[in-house]
Amino acid sequence: MRTAHRDRRRYSVALVCLALILCAGTASALSAVYTVAENGTAYTAEIEVLQAEKYAFTEPGLLGEPVPITVSDISLFNATGPVNYTEDFSGTIRFPEGNYTIHFVAPLKSNELTVLLADASTITVSLPEKYRVENPLLGSVSSGGVVNATGNGTTILWENARSAQVRYYDAFQEQALLIFGTFWIGLVVIFLVPYLIVRRKKE
Repeated sequence: MRTAHRDRRRYSVALVCLALILCAGTASALSAVYTVAENGTAYTAEIEVLQAEKYAFTEPGLLGEPVPITVSDISLFNATGPVNYTEDFSGTIRFPEGNYTIHFVAPLKSNELTVLLADASTITVSLPEKYRVENPLLGSVSSGGVVNATGNGTTILWENARSAQVRYYDAFQEQALLIFGTFWIGLVVIFLVPYLIVRRKKE
């Protein structure tokens, strides 16, 4: 039983670490905005940082260690406009110390986005119209997230949070769940009802 408990705890940790961990050295994120692409294979991020001089793009490895990932469309801005940066092979960009907004595009491997930040921040995740989070069997929103669904998509907001997690689904997944559930209900009816009738007759 202890082993099972440890496995559940490890699974929870792994779930929290499935998506990108945003590491910025000594930087403090003021806000983090994530927009999932229409095809669900990537997301765009805009991160505000304070007194930063580097920013690392990483995700957790098998043991939870930070592993560099490949991102694209990186841009860096401060109050005066675009700022040049240098990039090394470890997936880190470097720039003069200051306050910045960092923009980039990162891949998504599944219908799940998890964010971990060093400091409490305002976190926003925007989903296209095709995705939903309401069905608890298919979707989920971590504690503190406020869901606002409109005709143009879904936005989830966390205030003063260090982490956020969203698992979303599309119409195909919802339909597959309905078919699967109907199939099992049908099996129950086919096998259970005759059994109950026979049992009642015997009584």
